[in-house]
Amino acid sequence: MTDPQSRPETAHILVVDDSKLNRDLLGEYLHALGYASESCHNGKEAVERLQEEPFDAVLLDIDMPELDGYGVLEFMRGDDMLQIIPVIMISGRDDVPSIARCLELGATDFLSKPFNPKILEARLSGSLEKKRLREAEQDLIRMRDALTHMIVHDLGNPLSVIQMNLQMMRMLGEGDADRLGHLERAASAMGTMIESMLDLSKLESGTMPVHANSIDMGSFLAQIKAEYAPFAKDRDLALEIEMDGGIVVQADELLLGRVLANLLANALKYARPATRILLSARPENGHVQLVVEDDGPGIADDLHERIFDRYYQVESAESDVRAGVGLGLAFCRLAMDAMDGAIRAESVSPHGTRFIITLPGA
Repeated sequence: MTDPQSRPETAHILVVDDSKLNRDLLGEYLHALGYASESCHNGKEAVERLQEEPFDAVLLDIDMPELDGYGVLEFMRGDDMLQIIPVIMISGRDDVPSIARCLELGATDFLSKPFNPKILEARLSGSLEKKRLREAEQDLIRMRDALTHMIVHDLGNPLSVIQMNLQMMRMLGEGDADRLGHLERAASAMGTMIESMLDLSKLESGTMPVHANSIDMGSFLAQIKAEYAPFAKDRDLALEIEMDGGIVVQADELLLGRVLANLLANALKYARPATRILLSARPENGHVQLVVEDDGPGIADDLHERIFDRYYQVESAESDVRAGVGLGLAFCRLAMDAMDGAIRAESVSPHGTRFIITLPGA
C-alpha cells in the first residue's frame, strides 16, 4: 500500500453506495491510503453534493434508489465542471452491457464487487494523476492565453500609431505613393495577425459570435480579388478567379473573409514569382467548395493535418519564408468548424498546395 505521507496532497473522494457497510469499508480504506472521503447513500444526494463542493474523484455504485449510477454519470457528463472528475464504478454487476454503458457515459474505470483493494488503489491513483495533469495543462493554457492577450494589446497600440501616420502622409501627399502602399499593406497584414491571435482564443472557447447568412460568391470573390491584387502585384503574381455564376454559400461573411485572407497570405508568401494564385468556387453535392491554390514548394503529404495545429510551421528547403507564428491555419480550422464547414490541404502536381474549403450551399 502506498505511504500516505508520500502523497503531495490529500485528494477528496466521494463514495456513493446505498449499502452502509460498503460506504464504511470504502471510507476506512481511503483513509488508510491517505485520502479524505465523504459518502452519499443514493445518486440524488450525490448530485446535490457534487454541485456544492468540488471532489477529486467519485467511487460510484450502479443500483441505488431514487437515482442510479447511470443517472449520476449522465448528470456529470452534462456539466462542464463535473465531467472532468474521474469516476470509478464499483458495482455488483459484472456483465458486459453494464460495463460498456458506464464507460460510454463517461466512467473512467469499472471494478466488480468484491473488488481487489490493490487494484482499486492503482486505478484511483492513476485516475487522480491524470486529473492533475489535465488541470496543469489547463493552467498552462490559461497562462498562455493571458500572455497572448497582453502581447496583442501591446502590439496593437504602436500599430495603430503607424497606420494613422501612414493615412496622414497619404492625405497630405507626403512620401512616395508606392512605398506608402507597401507600408500600408504590411501594417494591414500585421493587424490581421494580431486579430487572429485574439480570435483564436474566442473560437476555442466558443465565445466568438457566428452569424451565418447567404453570400453570393461572385461579388464576394471579386471583392477579395480587388483587395489582394496589390499584394499579388508586389510579388509579381497573378491572382485569378474561376467560378460559375449563381453560387451562394451559407456562412459568416466576416469570418469567411478572414479565412480566405489567411490562405491568400500564405499563398502570397510561398508562391514562386511570375506564377498565379487561383481562387475558385464550385458546387459539390449540395455544398460549395472554395479552393486557394498556389505554385509554391508544396507541403509534404504527412503534414497536411499538422499544419492546422497551433504554432506549427512548415520548414521549407526551397524557401526561407516563415508563415507568421503558426496561428493562421489553426484559426482557419476553428473558423470553419464554427460555420459547420471543413478545410483540408492537398498537394498539387508537380508542386504547389491546394487548400479546399467546404461550406453549406444556400
